[in-house]
This record gives sequence, structure tokens and C-alpha cells, in this order.
Amino acid sequence: MTRATGALALAIVLVPGLAAAEPWSRARIHALPDSAFAVVEIAPDSRKVRHLPHHDESGAVDLPHLIAARARGSQVKWLDPANEAIAREHLDDHWRRRSSSSSSVRGQSSWRSRESERSASSLPPVWQRGQ
Repeated sequence: MTRATGALALAIVLVPGLAAAEPWSRARIHALPDSAFAVVEIAPDSRKVRHLPHHDESGAVDLPHLIAARARGSQVKWLDPANEAIAREHLDDHWRRRSSSSSSVRGQSSWRSRESERSASSLPPVWQRGQ
């Protein structure tokens, strides 16, 4: 078991009612907007390199994919190594917002409400921060 797989398995155990992330097809990922990713880098040949998708098509944070993205951050081949910390902070911001929005009802989370998801997805795009 790899470190990322172990982290995902642990997260699934620790988050009540959480199932493993349903794999997204390449076509689905390709169709997502840039804002669905933790970081979008621009390669020297001007093509976009998008890393760690965790928002669905509606802009809502997909919790299983957020957990998977947090576990996979160290496996990404970054064009600029500084973007790893930016991606980690972006994903951690979502995680903190998710954690602070948890309901007092055991096993229930207000994260699942669309309003909560949209609020959490309103973080500024990473590629527009400080550049």
C-alpha cells in the first residue's frame, strides 16, 4: 500500500459515511473548468498543466476527490516546485472550511448542502494569487 493510498484509506475510516472517490474519466476531467483544480501551471510551450481536481462541474467541492487530492499532492510532477505549497494550502483551506461546517448531528455534515459547497468553492483561483 502506498502512502497516498494509506492516507485515503485512513481518511475514509475517519470521515463517517464517506465512500471512496468514484473515478472520474479523462473526458470528464478534461471538461472541468480550470477552477476545479488546486493549481494550474503554464508550461514553457504555453499549454496548461492542471493538477489535483477536486471540484465537480457545478463548482461544488467533491469531498472524496478533495481527500484524494490532499493525499496525492506529493506525487505531482510540478513545473514550479513552489506550487506544491500553494496547492496544499488551497486544499487545506477547503478541508478547514469543511471541518468548521460540520453539524453537531453525528455523521451528518452541512458540507453536503449545496450552499455550503458553493461557499467553500468560492476560494480565489490559485493561479491568480500573487502573480
